[in-house]
Amino acid sequence: MPKNTSLDKTSQEFIKYLESAGISTSSVKFYKSDLNHFTAWLLFRIRSLGILADELTQAIPFLKSAFAHEYKKFLIENKTPAKTINRKLSTLRNLSRFLIISQIINFDFTENLTNITTAGEERFQIHPLVEGFQKHLEAEKVSASTIKNYLADIRQFIFWVQNQPLTINH
Repeated sequence: MPKNTSLDKTSQEFIKYLESAGISTSSVKFYKSDLNHFTAWLLFRIRSLGILADELTQAIPFLKSAFAHEYKKFLIENKTPAKTINRKLSTLRNLSRFLIISQIINFDFTENLTNITTAGEERFQIHPLVEGFQKHLEAEKVSASTIKNYLADIRQFIFWVQNQPLTINH
């Protein structure tokens, strides 16, 4: 996924909006982090559709409700803790409100985007090959953080492959 090293115009305005609403400094820090994560995911996702965008401002014209739900699914599939998922979804809902209030978009792209339960009922099963690879890495005594990163990369790749249009080459 592309990395967001600095905030673009829309992201900066969103952060200013949060600060003016009296959001604490530590909460704003989480909002920035969540916004950067979503932006990187969104840019990767729309690039997979052949759309070139380098920042959130450029991606907004292509934003649709399905992306918010796909992002939630991505977080679940990557075993993101439920509290973190719910915080990231809250960031998206606030972003959507900000974009509507600012008249940048005219629809709620987070409509029907609900939090997940902490019991993990919405988690997806791990593909047997991925699970086997995880066990192999554990047997090789690879660090837990490295395993987590490898598995996240694999799941992102699988997610990307599953969302590619079917093409038949002759």
